[in-house]
Amino acid sequence: MMIVEEYVPPRTIPCPPNARLFMEAEKELSAFLSAVTEVHGEHCVMTAAKHWMQAFEDACLPAFPSRECFRKITLAAAVSLSH
Repeated sequence: MMIVEEYVPPRTIPCPPNARLFMEAEKELSAFLSAVTEVHGEHCVMTAAKHWMQAFEDACLPAFPSRECFRKITLAAAVSLSH
């Protein structure tokens, strides 16, 4: 008779803070670009992405930024895009 070992799922590895930062930034950027596409069309997406990335680079983020920090970046990008 063959003995089958019990399946033990792998342990989940906690997400490092930097990974969380990039995941939150990606979600916010994606939402912003979707909104720009819906309102202004696909021809504005690259410009909008550049404005968002510039706002991200200019932001003084705390060590563990909240979703609110990324919303401020999105607002700054939207203002910049409107000019």
